[in-house]
Amino acid sequence: MFRLMGVPSFAALWIGQVISQVGDRALGLALGYYVYRETGSVTATALLALATYLPGLLFGSVAGVLADRWNRRQVLVISQVLQGAVMLLLLLADRPGWLWVAYAVTFAELTLSLVALPAGAALLPSLVGEARLGRANATLAIGSTVARLLGPPLGGVLMAWVGVRGVVVVDTLTFVVAALCFMRLPRTPALVEEQDTPATTLVGSWQRLGQEWLSGLRIIRHDRVILALLVVLGLTSLGGTLVDPASMPWMQAVLHADAATIGLLRSVMGVSTLLGGLIAGWAVDRLPLRPQIAGGTLLVGALMLLIYTQTSLPVVVALTALLGIPMVVSNVATSTMVQLATPDAYRGRVYGTVGTTNALVGVLATGGAALVGAQVGPVRLLILAGAITVLGGVLAILLLPARVRATGGVPSGG
Repeated sequence: MFRLMGVPSFAALWIGQVISQVGDRALGLALGYYVYRETGSVTATALLALATYLPGLLFGSVAGVLADRWNRRQVLVISQVLQGAVMLLLLLADRPGWLWVAYAVTFAELTLSLVALPAGAALLPSLVGEARLGRANATLAIGSTVARLLGPPLGGVLMAWVGVRGVVVVDTLTFVVAALCFMRLPRTPALVEEQDTPATTLVGSWQRLGQEWLSGLRIIRHDRVILALLVVLGLTSLGGTLVDPASMPWMQAVLHADAATIGLLRSVMGVSTLLGGLIAGWAVDRLPLRPQIAGGTLLVGALMLLIYTQTSLPVVVALTALLGIPMVVSNVATSTMVQLATPDAYRGRVYGTVGTTNALVGVLATGGAALVGAQVGPVRLLILAGAITVLGGVLAILLLPARVRATGGVPSGG
């Protein structure tokens, strides 16, 4: 698999993406830790989480269009430079009354990243050829896992040693290094002639997004299997989203964990998801999908309830080491059932509807947490997240078929 690293252009893309992702993961931990340390407010961390979900909902549908209209190499280079420049504004966030800068920078940086992500994915076939595309994607996925493992502990250690300003500088430097790597990519022309302004494209994309979402809902409404999957996915997405604004306050206020310890805990979760991916790869083709979805979701919810009612850090570490395994197994099985249950002619609209629904759930959940987080507190929010996830597992047992055919989603049993 890593023989592809001998292709200079692919190696440049891989190294640039991994370095950038490590910086993002490091800053993500440090910034969340800093915001709660300075405010002691779940509302503040919920607003930070909201700033991470809004760009995908508002601009995700137009990002791929712009990546096709503009030179993809230039998109990657310029987006990294702009992200690094925007990131430097975070140096103002530690001034009294300037915490809002953290929300604005998070929103702007993730908006810029939305253009870079499809540009890199679209460029990949021209770098390695279609015959090696699968191996290239797998190698990139390994790179993302490396970033997930290295970024959080790096952010925790840097936060302890040099504070949030030091982490901001390091993250900025990773964008610069990534831009230099992407400059080694081959030049590619824009494939689509630009006819509309970005503003026109954005408004049109919102209109199309709404139309496609409604179209997908109409398709889903008439298919019992896909509708059941959407319900289960919606509940698990809601449970997972509620964790984002509440987990950092819980780790600091209840576990009394410092930044380095939180980074280690995130890495434990990363190792667990890596192991879960290996198990899911074996199980998805050998075991029925419904038990994997229902059992995995129930186990995730049960572990969440156990974890978030603990006050002992060693116990939390041990339970977290288990959490990622059923999470990935259920996610892989759910994705596979969606693919099997959806006719090919409707697959794009169904996936679009699922993606838009998850984005809406993310915005609504983090927005709701911002409104009630101060009154409810992090522990109750996390227990609610676990209970919602358990409910998703119960409904998976009750609503999903034992098997689905790959020809259109009609249940063949159960």
